[in-house]
Amino acid sequence: MGEDSTNNDKNDCEEFEMIDGCPDHLDDDNNNNNRMVLEPKFADYGSIQSIGEAVPDSAPIGRDSLSTVLPLPPAKGGNDSLEDTSGTIAVAAHNTIVNMTQVDLYQRQPLLQGDKWGHASHPPASDGYYIDDDDDDQNILRKSQEPNGIIKINIPPPVREEPKFPQERWKMLVALVIFFFSSLLVLISLATVHERVPDRKTYGPLPDIFYDILGAHDWGLTVSEYLIIVAFNSMIVVIILHKHRFILARRLFLIMSLLYMYRALTMFVTVLPISSTTYYCSPKNNNTSTLEMAKRVLDMLSGMGLSINGKQTYCGDFIYSGHTLTLVISYLFIAEYTPKKLYPVHWLYWLIAVVGVFMLQLSRSHYTIDVILAYYVTTRIFWIFHTMANNVTLKQHSEKNLLARMWWFNCFLYFEGNVGGQVPRQWPDWPFPWPRRFQTKSRDS
Repeated sequence: MGEDSTNNDKNDCEEFEMIDGCPDHLDDDNNNNNRMVLEPKFADYGSIQSIGEAVPDSAPIGRDSLSTVLPLPPAKGGNDSLEDTSGTIAVAAHNTIVNMTQVDLYQRQPLLQGDKWGHASHPPASDGYYIDDDDDDQNILRKSQEPNGIIKINIPPPVREEPKFPQERWKMLVALVIFFFSSLLVLISLATVHERVPDRKTYGPLPDIFYDILGAHDWGLTVSEYLIIVAFNSMIVVIILHKHRFILARRLFLIMSLLYMYRALTMFVTVLPISSTTYYCSPKNNNTSTLEMAKRVLDMLSGMGLSINGKQTYCGDFIYSGHTLTLVISYLFIAEYTPKKLYPVHWLYWLIAVVGVFMLQLSRSHYTIDVILAYYVTTRIFWIFHTMANNVTLKQHSEKNLLARMWWFNCFLYFEGNVGGQVPRQWPDWPFPWPRRFQTKSRDS
C-alpha cells in the first residue's frame, strides 16, 4: 500500500506539473485548510485560480497546497489512511480541475481562430483576439495593438437606405398632366352650361340672406380677384422654396384636379339662375358645336378664369365657387408647409382668404351656398389626402381602412406610396446653385 501510494503521488505530481515537486508524505492535519493551485497546460492564457489569491512564484507548491476544488479529507486512521486515500483524492481533484479549467477558459476567452469551438492550435496571448469567420459581424473586432488588453472596434459605415422623401419628378409631371385635363374639363363644363343658364329677365336671383343684408357692390369682385392673385402666387413661391418641392407640387396638382373634377360635375348637373343683375354675360349662341366650345375654352384659358382679364364672360359656374376654392387651398398649403414660427404669416393669409370670400359675396358673384360648399369640399379633400399621406397604415387595402374605398385611392397610392411620413417644414431651401449665400437651409420647425 505504501509503495502504491507513493507511485500514485508521483504520477499525480507529474500530471499536475508541480513547480517544486511533491512532498514525500502527507502527515499534517492542517492540510484540510490548504488550497491547491495548479499551473494549467494552457500557460499562454495565464494561471487559473478558482479560490483565493495566487501563490507567489517563489513559494514552493506541493501537496500541502492542493485544495483548489476539493479540500483534503481529515485523516481517520492516521498517516496510513491518509496515504491510502491520497491517490484517489489526487485523481478526482485532477479530473475536476482539468474540466473546470477548460470550461473556465471557454467562458473567459473569445472563440479562437479556426474551429469555432476553439479546438485549433492555441495562439499566444499576445497575438490578440479573433472572432469566428462564420459570424456576420466579422471584421468588427481587430487585433489589439494597445497594451493592457484594449480592444479597438471599427464601426462600419451605415447602410445606405432609400430616401424617406424621394423627389420622383416624373410623378410631378404626370400630376401636372392630370391637372391640365381637369382644368379643361371645368372650362368645357362652363362653356356648355352657359347655353343652359336661365334668362335673367325671366328668372331673377335666388333668395340669399347675405344679399338681403349687404346689397350688391360690383367692385368687390375686383378686390377679391387681386387677393386671389396674391395668395396663389405666394403659395407657388412657398412650394418652389421648399426642400421637398416636387412632392408639394404634385400634391397641389392632384388636390386641385380632384376639386376641379367635382366642380365640373356639380355645375353641370344643376344650373342656378345668375346671382347678379349687373354682371356682364356673353350672349348665347344656341350653338354647342365642338368648334364653338373650343373657342370658348381657349378664351377662358387665356384669361386664367379671372374676370379682371376680360376673358371670363360666361355665366353659370355657381356650385361651387372657384374663387373660394383658390383662396382656401392657398392658405392651407402655406400654413401646412412653412415653419410654425411664421404664424403671423399664416394668420395674414387666413385673413386674406376671409376678406377675399367676403368681397366675393359683396359683389354677388356667387351665392352663399357656393362659398360654403367650396370651403367644405376643399378642406375635407385637403385634410383627407394629407392624413392618408402621413400614415403608412392608411396606404393599404384592408377591411378597417374605409378610406381605401374612395375611387381615387389607387391613384393616390401611385403618387404617395413611397413617401415615408409627414413632409417636414423645411423652408426656405434655395433651389438654384447661385447665389451661394441663399443656400442656407432652415431646420425642421
